Amino acid sequence: MAVSNVERLYVYYQKLFLELDHVRIAEKLCLKCDDDYMYVPFFNNMFSINRRSAVINSLQCGNDLLYREKLLILHHMYFHKSDAENSGNMVAFRNLRECADFEPAYQKMTIVPFATYFNKKMELLIQRVHDINGQLNTYGDVSFTVNAFPRIPLQFIFWDGSDEFPANATILFDKNVAQFIHPESIPVLANAGVNILMEKH
Repeated sequence: MAVSNVERLYVYYQKLFLELDHVRIAEKLCLKCDDDYMYVPFFNNMFSINRRSAVINSLQCGNDLLYREKLLILHHMYFHKSDAENSGNMVAFRNLRECADFEPAYQKMTIVPFATYFNKKMELLIQRVHDINGQLNTYGDVSFTVNAFPRIPLQFIFWDGSDEFPANATILFDKNVAQFIHPESIPVLANAGVNILMEKH
């Protein structure tokens, strides 16, 4: 079976991970680390990274994890800046200057499916928020904050559809999110969160 580009990238970043200072990373990114593993919360799941092989496993379901999600974890490890700090200022995707070019694809692949899926299903959305340990807020019709990683919060805001307007949604990111992960990974991270909410992960 042919190896995909995503699989090749995963192997490449596994090798880079083995050269990193795991203890420093764990301290910076609010992760747990022992002699054998780093432990990385990713939305509602916990993953371990073997410090000697860089193999990533889910503590809930073993190795049942998409390469895309594994790459997000490794990108977080590798691309965060040593002086990265959360700003506390949450902004829309279009206001992240590092991500402006991805806005059309981001809307099509993430925001529209999210709004469409939960149209007239606010009770289901609230249940899914509880399932992933999100914190409900008071914006829109349903809003909540959930951590993709401990240092990367995402704030979802959903407006249900009506006879006059279709359902709509937005996701807010810390203004400094690109200090914690590669800019190209930010829309992928949001999409992963939406898929988890829609139980398509």
